Amino acid sequence: MPSFSESDRPSDEFDEETRRKQRELAESEAKEARCLRVRNVLRAMQVGIAVAGAETGNPAYRSAGMVVQWVIDRIEDSE
Repeated sequence: MPSFSESDRPSDEFDEETRRKQRELAESEAKEARCLRVRNVLRAMQVGIAVAGAETGNPAYRSAGMVVQWVIDRIEDSE
């Protein structure tokens, strides 16, 4: 088994730190992508609710639209 010199250790620590930062960045990007997808689905839902509310005149759709907007706002605030 080869022995490692002292000069190899800082390089190993640097590599580990680099891998850790890359992993954290990838996790952050994945979370951001998930939030974007959820927001897009909620916006589509909000449009559908608004259309149904306009067609029927039912005030329940207005309340549902406000709830969806509230959820979208909470997601955006958490970022």
